[in-house]
Amino acid sequence: MAQNSNAFVQTFEKGLQILEYLVEEKTVSVTGVAKRMGIQKSASYRFLNTLRLHGYVDKDQHNSYRLTDRLSKLGKGVVPKREFYNIVAQFLDNLAKKNKENNGICNLGMWNGKEIVYMVQSANDKYMLLTVGSTVPAYCSALGKAVLAYLPDEAVENYIQRTEFVTFTESTVNSAERLRADLRAVREKGYALMDDELYPGLKGLALPVINGSAPVRYAVSVTQTIYGPASQLVEQMLKPLQETVQDIVACMELHNAE
Repeated sequence: MAQNSNAFVQTFEKGLQILEYLVEEKTVSVTGVAKRMGIQKSASYRFLNTLRLHGYVDKDQHNSYRLTDRLSKLGKGVVPKREFYNIVAQFLDNLAKKNKENNGICNLGMWNGKEIVYMVQSANDKYMLLTVGSTVPAYCSALGKAVLAYLPDEAVENYIQRTEFVTFTESTVNSAERLRADLRAVREKGYALMDDELYPGLKGLALPVINGSAPVRYAVSVTQTIYGPASQLVEQMLKPLQETVQDIVACMELHNAE
């Protein structure tokens, strides 16, 4: 028992040493931390990723890690409110760096039982169609389809019965039959698409945020204005989107977010 306790103390000490190293170097890599601390690269990655999921460090497109302002806020006795959303915003900003083309924006949407609410969005100063706090119909948005596809059948049918299928463009889902077909496709492919349904040229790709057996409430999307096939967005952004959703699920588990 004493031996196990000692092992945990050593692990905590190593984490503190890595934080101090980050303060000294400003930007570090998995390899650099491993060499400095005398640990395996796999252990170095686990330390850095744990710090990232708790919001202490951020990772850029070059896989380099740097401290966020969370440590300084703790030193001032300030624990950030909306902690989960703050960390998700960092994840979306990193995802947005891979989604620069065609006014690309990344979003976290929440199902409120009726429609999708935009809760977090990657930083931008150009895209003003749908901002944080805005709502969109679930039946014709990528975020909405990603959530609906993983709700119980009874909940989906209840939603359909009370939904008026308003047409926004020629491509908007306009019937219960078409929505059911779209949701089947989401479950088969593992992702949801919105193809010109809200605005001409606006494409959306979304994945549900599935956290164990908890009901699906969130989805993450990337959007671009593309006057062409939506397959271009899938090819470019599906893998980065999958990785971001995995990070968000891990963050939810750490922060007990629902």
